[in-house]
Amino acid sequence: MTQKRSGKQAPGWVFWLLIALAMPAQSALEASLDRYNIAMGDSVRLSLRSDDGSDPSDADLTALREHFEIIQSSSNISTRIINGERSQTRELTLELTPLREGSLVIPPFEVDGKRSEALSVTVGPEPTLQATDEAVIFEAEVDRSKVYVQGQLLLTLRVQQAVNLDSRSISELDIPNAYVETLGQNSFQRTINGRPWLVHEIRYAIFPESSGELVIPAQTFSGRIASGRRTLFDTRPAGRLLRRRSEELVIPVLPRPDEYPAATWLPSSDLRIEEQWSGPLDQLRIGDSITRTITVTGEGLQGAQLPPIDGNSASGLRAYPDQPLINNVNSDKGVTGIRSDSLALVAVEDGVYELPALEIPWWDTESDSLKIARLPAQRLTVLPSPGAALNTGDTPAALPGNASPAVAAPAAGQLQGSPWPWIAGFCAAGWLVTTILWWRRGQRPGSRPSETSTVEPDPPRLLDACKRNDPRLAREALRLWLREQGHRGSMEIWLREQDSASLREAVQELERHLYRHSLSDGDNAAKGAAAPSSEPWDGSALAAAIRSLPKKAKTRRKDSPLPQLYLSQ
Repeated sequence: MTQKRSGKQAPGWVFWLLIALAMPAQSALEASLDRYNIAMGDSVRLSLRSDDGSDPSDADLTALREHFEIIQSSSNISTRIINGERSQTRELTLELTPLREGSLVIPPFEVDGKRSEALSVTVGPEPTLQATDEAVIFEAEVDRSKVYVQGQLLLTLRVQQAVNLDSRSISELDIPNAYVETLGQNSFQRTINGRPWLVHEIRYAIFPESSGELVIPAQTFSGRIASGRRTLFDTRPAGRLLRRRSEELVIPVLPRPDEYPAATWLPSSDLRIEEQWSGPLDQLRIGDSITRTITVTGEGLQGAQLPPIDGNSASGLRAYPDQPLINNVNSDKGVTGIRSDSLALVAVEDGVYELPALEIPWWDTESDSLKIARLPAQRLTVLPSPGAALNTGDTPAALPGNASPAVAAPAAGQLQGSPWPWIAGFCAAGWLVTTILWWRRGQRPGSRPSETSTVEPDPPRLLDACKRNDPRLAREALRLWLREQGHRGSMEIWLREQDSASLREAVQELERHLYRHSLSDGDNAAKGAAAPSSEPWDGSALAAAIRSLPKKAKTRRKDSPLPQLYLSQ
């Protein structure tokens, strides 16, 4: 049975939104064609769109008329109000027919300083028909005589009619051992031997799953010739029924070439790999995160065929991958598969880290040769945290020559009138009085023992957050608990000190969940889409790891005077 792609995959505009975010702002004047391969006598539809209030009808069409005849033109204005903001789009639609064969260029148009891009259309010779009186012709056509396994084959089912038809239908395409993707339908006018025809096309992308032969069975077209006026009570079928069958097509399917390396098989007409970074690579500090997004685009491939990208990082960088974005974009040229992998890298140690180059082998179906898509190596610089930089100032610098490290005595004039000697004397006297009082208190008989306790072994705030499965509250409670214990280093250093595999795994899972959630929120905010649903965080593992840590027992001081503390050392 033929396996068809359902419409549940992400819409095509997601891919174009990703491309728009990766590129500079595009021109406000956009030109597009409904087809890029036509024949002499065919009509093609050119659209000029403007979203900044300028009128595409003001464009100069002189250069266009050198290669095309304008059959018909129409204008349209649409207004949208989104979140209280009003936008207006103007569109000019031109129905064109080529004046000659070959590769013709539709020139760029300029309106109010905005310029569209040039477009290219290929014009073939006028189709020929056998001498026949047939008013309806049905045929099947493929874009190539052979195809590689899992490669793309384009099939076009075409109905040409010289009479008006009602109730048109085509049998469902059923190809064993192949995926079939419906690309869309199109209608246009064609002139053959001076006779006008109305043409309807349905295009499919077929991906054979095994080598050998791909058999495309004959398809059936049914329709009725439109009759004249009919009365309200006329129950007879409208017009004469017509049935046409296309030819059966047999296409050789080539196996994977022997010289292809041990990698994912990617037969494509063009494959590209690109990357984006959320910030500069030389300004990271310990604890900072940066997101790397790698996008692979394959012409003639489905998004599911593209391999996952392993943007593995160095030991001083912790990686948190996000869910990949996989999408298909259908066009007149077939299927374009896109896969985007995002990776959040968190700096845990300072230093310079080299991320290796990424290479993806693929098979060029146009030149029938092996090619490599490559991303160059990247270097990340992680600087110490600002707090660590301040601590380096505790070490005195070396003194030049025979200078003594002692502080130089101030000049006599500087001591006169200075309050510091009096302040120092007052502080010394206060310290002496305090020491005497403390010593006398320790000499009192029956003095109650005092308790000195470390931070609670089982922090209630952290355990409560784990019980509530609240990852953000748990992370803040964990950081606060470490500060209360006097720990001033990074989380990584503390985990090394504890030497607990379960604790490390639980903390990493907490951070992985938070970074993945933060990354999804940021990406969807940029795309204007809602954040995808994610599994809730389970705090039981972290709570169990915290409870399993060695407890620092509370110590009770004996009823001994203060001097005995010094004697016991």
